[in-house]
Amino acid sequence: MNLQSTKFDAVKRPVTLITAGSVLLLALLWWFLWMAPQGNKLTTVNSQNATLSNQLSTLQQTLTVDRAQSAKVNLYAGYLKMFATAVPEVPDAGGLTTELSTLADSISSNLTITTLTDDSTVPGTPLGMVPLSIELNGPRSDCFTFLDDLYNPKKISRLITISSFVPTPVTGASGSSVLKPSNQLYNVAIAGDAYYDGEIDPGLPGSVTTTTIAPT
Repeated sequence: MNLQSTKFDAVKRPVTLITAGSVLLLALLWWFLWMAPQGNKLTTVNSQNATLSNQLSTLQQTLTVDRAQSAKVNLYAGYLKMFATAVPEVPDAGGLTTELSTLADSISSNLTITTLTDDSTVPGTPLGMVPLSIELNGPRSDCFTFLDDLYNPKKISRLITISSFVPTPVTGASGSSVLKPSNQLYNVAIAGDAYYDGEIDPGLPGSVTTTTIAPT
């Protein structure tokens, strides 16, 4: 019996050929009808994922920048609010007088503003000035506390600069001693300027008058 002839005959049988052809046809159908489309879908999904990842990265970078800018905006808004109070739109001599008097009262009942001149203006751009002339009477330590508080925005809201501070001991005043020199009474002359927004309100030069505040 010829084995090779037998195998060849089996291959030539219709059933074998049909089976082999069916398997091949199913494989081709599987590839073209399912595998290839799914592969294309997978490629599309991967491409979309890459695009979305890039968009997410861009959005995250934008969000980081926006958060940083938002923090700056909040910080600058606080500064603008502070400066809007420190440098008002108008000279507001009345409000300035009240603040200075309140400041002196808050330091000590022994500290007195004897003279206060703050009702003239010097127009300017961007800042106009309100010249200040203040005379104090009180213990040395209280006078220096008053000077220090003029630069403290928690104590007085207006922006003030001081050009001179001249303390003069009161001759023969009681209360001072070697151990407590801060109790020495002084008369202090202070000169300086408060400010207002000269671009909003140019103001007009005012006549300098002297206001005497009686001791309380």
